Amino acid sequence: MDSTVPTNHNTDLITSLDQAELKIRRAGIIRLNPEGYEQVEGEELLQKVCGFNLESKTVAQAIKRQITKHEFAEGKDFTTSMLQSSGGRPRRVYHFSVNAANHVLLSAMTQEGKQARQEAIDDKREKQLTDDNQSHHAPENPALEKRDVYTAQTLLEINMTTSVKAIAFAEALGFTGNQKLLSADRLLKSQIGFSPLEAMGQRQLIAPVQKMTFTPTQLGQMMSPPQDPRQVNRLLEAARLQVKVDNQWVPTDLGQPFCEILDTGKAHHSGTPVKQVKWYQTVLDRLPPKPPGESIETSIDQNDRKADPVVCGSDIDSDPVQRKQKRKRNRYELDDYFSLVELGEFIGRSRQHVVEVLEKNRIIKWTGQGKKGKYLLTENGWQYGLMYDPTETLFHNRNSKRLTTSNAQPVLGYDILKFFH
Repeated sequence: MDSTVPTNHNTDLITSLDQAELKIRRAGIIRLNPEGYEQVEGEELLQKVCGFNLESKTVAQAIKRQITKHEFAEGKDFTTSMLQSSGGRPRRVYHFSVNAANHVLLSAMTQEGKQARQEAIDDKREKQLTDDNQSHHAPENPALEKRDVYTAQTLLEINMTTSVKAIAFAEALGFTGNQKLLSADRLLKSQIGFSPLEAMGQRQLIAPVQKMTFTPTQLGQMMSPPQDPRQVNRLLEAARLQVKVDNQWVPTDLGQPFCEILDTGKAHHSGTPVKQVKWYQTVLDRLPPKPPGESIETSIDQNDRKADPVVCGSDIDSDPVQRKQKRKRNRYELDDYFSLVELGEFIGRSRQHVVEVLEKNRIIKWTGQGKKGKYLLTENGWQYGLMYDPTETLFHNRNSKRLTTSNAQPVLGYDILKFFH
């Protein structure tokens, strides 16, 4: 048996383009391309609807025969794209317009429909010309006016309807307010290439609550004198505004009016969603001068993200500085930052992979000779992190003179995760 001959002869013969299109739509193989036009993937059309029994190596030949048979023009009746296959060469995929797909199905289903097919083609062309000349008249039944190339108005109406459905879908998932609109906008942009916000000239939304939120690191910068982010977290805890649960800070009922819990859109390696707590600036008025039974730790310089640590044994040390208990190598357990090793563990990849991605995106750079060197943040990298000295448990800023001579290593905030999709 010739594998290119349809095997499922339908008793209900298809003798018009409208009948063919109805069958294709019921098969659910019509999809929107990134430009918003409907198209039908060639292999699905031949195998699932037309009933061809094809082996994978003969699919492309069968599709090309249909293109030649119907004298289809590339860019009008069909387009192609390259699909990367696993372990092999890229495969060319053919996408037919709905009109072209109707022709293929009509000729494949019945020979008796040839004359009806041509009459249907002529009739459809005549209708399209009439509609173009009388576009100001609305059709009696718009649902029957299906076209492969939509007018701007029709395409806008389709996108608007899809946008409303996307917003309802985001709401069903629990999103509210601006987050609901932004989530729906991202969904539409990624799936059909249409962004309602961009189309309306709104790249960002105005927050319903006109208050900025800040991380403990940023709050520490606002304090006088500026404080370490871990000290800020302890002050928030002392004010009963947050507690630590499973190594994560969680706002209390008392603290919730002063903060927002943000979904970063990321997940821990275990699959648990990553949440980030940010605070309104007004929370500073609620913080005590120091936690009970503790003294304020070394503050940071207002012009530096962190002041240079005191050198052990220097003239300004009355006694040698007591070293803290050693942590696991290259794991600093900071509240707002990852070390390179911790970042790799968080995303489930190796430290080497993390380094390669960060170097590729010019976030970090190697300085020194051979193994006698270290990674430093680049000029671009400072917007994503700081340099942290685990020996002195202090941060350095870009102007520190001891970046290369101290034990400071790059640590990066949650924003860095966007490079590891």
